[in-house]
Amino acid sequence: MHTKTPCDFDMQPEEIGQTIAAAILDRRLAPGRRLNELELSRLLGVSRSMIRFALVGLHHDGLVTFEANRGAFVAKPTLAEANFLFEAIAAVERSAVDIILAATRPPSLDALRGVHRKQVKAHAKDNMRLSEQLAIDFHRELLALTGNPLLIDAQHKLLLRYRVVTAVFKTELDYCELEDHHGELIELLENGSAAKLRRLVDMHWRLVIRGHISVNPGIEDLADALRH
Repeated sequence: MHTKTPCDFDMQPEEIGQTIAAAILDRRLAPGRRLNELELSRLLGVSRSMIRFALVGLHHDGLVTFEANRGAFVAKPTLAEANFLFEAIAAVERSAVDIILAATRPPSLDALRGVHRKQVKAHAKDNMRLSEQLAIDFHRELLALTGNPLLIDAQHKLLLRYRVVTAVFKTELDYCELEDHHGELIELLENGSAAKLRRLVDMHWRLVIRGHISVNPGIEDLADALRH
């Protein structure tokens, strides 16, 4: 029986970057792996220039790095860099809760509650991939409450890099406690306690960084890694 490979499909320019990004974010391509343009061109059935264009875009998103005279590689952030990232996300979210609480008209928390309920249900069904995605969605919904497009954009870029970190490191997260933090955050937003909210945001991201323990090995064969 014939198994389709990526080059069995006509790839549009935007799909090239999406295919490579998915392989990185789904932990199929290991951190630090060299991304050979010729091999990618052959596997995806597109020109080398299109591959280079896609890799440059992924570089801007923090998924790919370039080394002089060596080419492109899957990004490999260190734990120290991950810690800086989590500090930055926490700083953005501390600003967000201050803005939300200072609003003349309190925003509706219905969307935030809805995402939290879905996250808890997904975890209860042991659907960890969905649970992790809903956890990210929760933080996006939190920033959406600010109505500040610059803060929302800053968080979007940081969360892209966060996904790189989760792709690089195997995690042993306390999902129950992290979900509890989300529930507590909703309650504190209702009660208007800014100081407690800021402390909770810091505690939440400190717990996240402690859960990243070792490097993900990825899939050795590039064609297999690009399949999804």
